[in-house]
Amino acid sequence: MAQKGAGALIERVGFEEPVAGSDGGGGTLDGFAERFTCRAGYIHLRGGESVLAARLAGQHSQIIRVRSSSQSRAVTTDWRIVDKRAGTVFNIRDVSPTADRGYVDFLCQSGVAT
Repeated sequence: MAQKGAGALIERVGFEEPVAGSDGGGGTLDGFAERFTCRAGYIHLRGGESVLAARLAGQHSQIIRVRSSSQSRAVTTDWRIVDKRAGTVFNIRDVSPTADRGYVDFLCQSGVAT
């Protein structure tokens, strides 16, 4: 994501919230339900020792940036993000608004269990 601003939001992602429902036999089924979709930009992390070690284990860390909205500000680390084009599932590790409060950055990791 070399450019900044709305022009850098070229990906489409879906935000999924964890849900639990009845399985009809007295137990519960856990899963995820999509709550909204929006445009996003990916910022791939290169640096530190922990990032390199995670890559060796088949995990990929990156920041997914979306416009700030009432929906995106309600997302927590329990949720997950799905790349709508590639189908990649990202677990959210941290949520932080940008300094100008125009965007929300999600530190995410793919290749790990949900």
